[in-house]
Amino acid sequence: MNITLPLSPETTAEIERRAAAAGTDLTSFILDAVQERLQERNGSAGDAPPYEQWSKDFRGWIASHASRNPDFDDGRDSIYD
Repeated sequence: MNITLPLSPETTAEIERRAAAAGTDLTSFILDAVQERLQERNGSAGDAPPYEQWSKDFRGWIASHASRNPDFDDGRDSIYD
């Protein structure tokens, strides 16, 4: 299938520059970029939806930080004595 895209001269020049820097032809470079974008949209990072991956990463970040006061009770019951 052929697709025609209306690109500005600046965008065309940037794509050509990046393709040359990657050592590939223009068509392959564009196809790779489209495939990467489709994989991002499909949540291919471990087959988890983007929110779930973010949540997993965030919880890992939280767990990597030690509590400064492990005896502090911030539970709801302690607030309403």
